[in-house]
Amino acid sequence: MNVVICEDNLEQLSEITKTIHNYALMEDNGIMIGLSTTNPLEVVDYAEKNKVDCYFIDIDLNHEMTGLKLASNIRQSDPICCIIFVTTHSEMSYLTFTYKVAALDFILKDEVDLVEARVLNALKEAHRRYQQIGQDKAVNLVKLKVGSRTRNIEFHDIYFFEASPNPHKLIIHLHNEQIEFSGRLKNYDKLGEHFYRCHKSYIINKQHIQQIDVAERMIIMRNGETCLASSRLLKGLL
Repeated sequence: MNVVICEDNLEQLSEITKTIHNYALMEDNGIMIGLSTTNPLEVVDYAEKNKVDCYFIDIDLNHEMTGLKLASNIRQSDPICCIIFVTTHSEMSYLTFTYKVAALDFILKDEVDLVEARVLNALKEAHRRYQQIGQDKAVNLVKLKVGSRTRNIEFHDIYFFEASPNPHKLIIHLHNEQIEFSGRLKNYDKLGEHFYRCHKSYIINKQHIQQIDVAERMIIMRNGETCLASSRLLKGLL
């Protein structure tokens, strides 16, 4: 679960970051902090390039973009991520409804002794929801168990599945990442209209094909990786 934190107070930013990092390290549950910043524009830029599952946002960021505007921007492009506000402005909690951001929690910094516990409780609830997302068939995600961790990967981010040389293992190829996990190719034959079994060892995402070399029976993907194709299945793909 990828977490982003946006808080203008450097000391409080450090405390929230440390709380989440220590919990993730202790539990080894796959929670990671992708970005910890005081600048909401950095959050917008990061979210455009990366899948973010949970945000901790201060409402008053001492910036022309408030935390509420940032959250509204995020919600317009991502209807399922968790947004948690951490702020001193309790009187602004009602505005979260006005901006329709569907916040998971509203944590007050004034309650100093409770902030760490509230951050952890909100983080645990966000993680619980994250783990359930892959079970929702209406959401186009592949849910992978990698050791003790869970990864939810959107269909669009998948380039292809490959049979691993290790028994009963598959390798899922993303743009610049490969993940080995337990599974069988036949379980992903019916994943969706964009996925095609081109070889006994490969299922490709047709959206990411860059070129098909018919003579070599080779499919070149947009990230430069290649997949084999059998003569019969290549004809079906063409």
